[in-house]
Amino acid sequence: MRCMGENRQRRWGRGIRAGVCWLIVGVAAAQAPVVQVPAAQAPVVPADHYGPPVCGVEKAPARRMTAEAAKAEQLLGARNSQALLADEPLENFGIERFRLADYADCVGDGGCYWADLDAQYKRAEKALAMRVAAERAGSGEKLAVVMDIDETALSGYCEMQREDFGYVGPMFNSWVVSPEAAIAIPGALRLFKEAKAAGAAVFFITGRPGLGAPMDQTAATEKNLEAAGFVGWRGLSLRKDEENRMATIAYKSEERRRIVAQGYRIVMSVGDQWSDLLGDPQAGVSVKLPNPFYFLP
Repeated sequence: MRCMGENRQRRWGRGIRAGVCWLIVGVAAAQAPVVQVPAAQAPVVPADHYGPPVCGVEKAPARRMTAEAAKAEQLLGARNSQALLADEPLENFGIERFRLADYADCVGDGGCYWADLDAQYKRAEKALAMRVAAERAGSGEKLAVVMDIDETALSGYCEMQREDFGYVGPMFNSWVVSPEAAIAIPGALRLFKEAKAAGAAVFFITGRPGLGAPMDQTAATEKNLEAAGFVGWRGLSLRKDEENRMATIAYKSEERRRIVAQGYRIVMSVGDQWSDLLGDPQAGVSVKLPNPFYFLP
């Protein structure tokens, strides 16, 4: 969930409870070559191997140091008998950024973000199938799956890479409403389709700004979700009006409450931030996806 300007809107539903569990990300890693995509279309996250989307020549740094090379240089300096060394209790931020880029690019020995993300979605798919089967054998209530959008359904990797994994609000907010932002996360699309096939309604709750906000992103969000393959969702909620002043946990909890009020039992909730999942009502299974790029309370 990327809150670039943290605002958003809604439409929604009833009934949760039963056993509540948390599905936390595990670890997997892989490395593979990148795949070229036409410049005119939105970048695509590879589905046949683990790796980042190709974001376009203009957005890729010409060359960067790896975390391994930076640490080697640090070690060389530390071993210099003529150097007067300083106490440095914190890891160098620049090196941490190199490590983040390595993880996102699936290089070095620090793992692969895309492999870990997909592994967690595969766990979620299995958990969803079990949960739906159990619920269908019980009360027969309407079932719902709730998903966040940023770094959950759609990837903002290309823009984050362009901003060197910082956050420049005007740049990000301009990009996120462009067609280039329709970058589906493969595991999210699989889960979305499986939920629909199982008869569950899918609701998106995002912290993006909606009606009443200076930059209403509702129309662009709808268009990019559908362009990325998320077609046939039941509800889309963006922050609107007074919701812009609410804490994220309070806002998202209230949106889930509206889903429950419509007679739905939320069998699964998926997000990359704890603020996507905490608060009441909770889903039967809460799936926490990996996000090494940012933290939003």
